[in-house]
Amino acid sequence: MREGTSALRRWLITWVLVGLAATPAYAHDDAVTIPRLSEALKRGDHPADRLLLRAELERGDRLWAAAKRDLDRAARLVPGSAALARCRAALALDRDRPREALRALADCTDPELARDPRVPWQRVEALTRLGRLDEAAAVADQALSDPQAGTPERYLVRASLAERRPGEGAPGAVTILAAALERWPATWNLLSRLVDLDVGLERYDDALARIDEVLSRVQRPEGLLERRGQVLALAGREWEAREAWTTALEGLEARPVMNAAARQLAGRLRASLAAPLENGGPP
Repeated sequence: MREGTSALRRWLITWVLVGLAATPAYAHDDAVTIPRLSEALKRGDHPADRLLLRAELERGDRLWAAAKRDLDRAARLVPGSAALARCRAALALDRDRPREALRALADCTDPELARDPRVPWQRVEALTRLGRLDEAAAVADQALSDPQAGTPERYLVRASLAERRPGEGAPGAVTILAAALERWPATWNLLSRLVDLDVGLERYDDALARIDEVLSRVQRPEGLLERRGQVLALAGREWEAREAWTTALEGLEARPVMNAAARQLAGRLRASLAAPLENGGPP
């Protein structure tokens, strides 16, 4: 299997097998490919499970017609199953058919579906695409009421809904993400979005405080220092911004070797330091 597809296949396989009766044949995902699954299906080896798994791999390859055929075949073997409903909903979302996704979930009577923490987020995505934001937010809030079901990514989804809802807006999104950051400190995607929201609200001191709190916890702070400098510059504190960028660049240049990402960061820092001061001089 090509390395470029390995991570995607691992995710798809895990996504299905959590809800399926996994067998030892699935123990090593690098051996799970569409041709091998097809061979196993010809032998009649766990046909329903393998049809669902092959459909997920076909989804990953955007072979949507083939995935639908496999799901239709699986429906004759395990009609009404939660795993089938999840796969049908996922395929419908892939094809930008949110109403079809909601129908696939609503028509399923398998009690296992209600116990699956992934299913509410399929509903949230479908409702969001239909513009039914209040309903999507209600489903997300209900899902997040279970502490075990929350992840940083799901809080980001809920915050994105808040930004689009008149009753919440950016301040509501900040509240949601701040709570998530307390639970998962130093999580970069949460921090980055929070800082963006603070800057958009011109709450520069709040943005800087969030960055400073995390700076002491990271081993390589140069990316955070770049962002700190950007916030300081937006706040009109250009010399402090340059101090942050200089510290970041010195940290990068002190490394024995810089990888490609570090070299790109160093280039951005040099460009920022070379740019003329808008205010024309030190305070």
